[in-house]
Amino acid sequence: MTTDTLEARDKQPVEAEWTRPGPVFRPDVDVLERPDGYVIFADLPGADETSVDIKLEQGVLTLDAQLPTFPSESWTQVHAEYRSGSYHREFRLSKDIDAAAVSAKMRDGVLELHLPKSSAARKRSITVQAA
Repeated sequence: MTTDTLEARDKQPVEAEWTRPGPVFRPDVDVLERPDGYVIFADLPGADETSVDIKLEQGVLTLDAQLPTFPSESWTQVHAEYRSGSYHREFRLSKDIDAAAVSAKMRDGVLELHLPKSSAARKRSITVQAA
């Protein structure tokens, strides 16, 4: 029987910090690797494509989304199990990512980010020819 051990990661310093109204949620993500790149699926329930803001700056991919508030100021909340606020998540990208080709689409509260690898970073097979 083998056991895998987790290695401690160094803490990342906060380079910039700003205030936001209401709670901020860290969305759950799945990261998948394919031969041509990576795909990130981020769960953003309550958000749509107009409320999501994605930025790629100096190798950091930043994902922000604002959740809608109550339908009207005249509504009085009686009970709440779902909180409104915003989402925030950051990813430090490898230099192997082709930043100009990053794309995103939103479907049913799930954001799908495509991060293609640069052509130099992709694996390729080299055919050996007879001499």
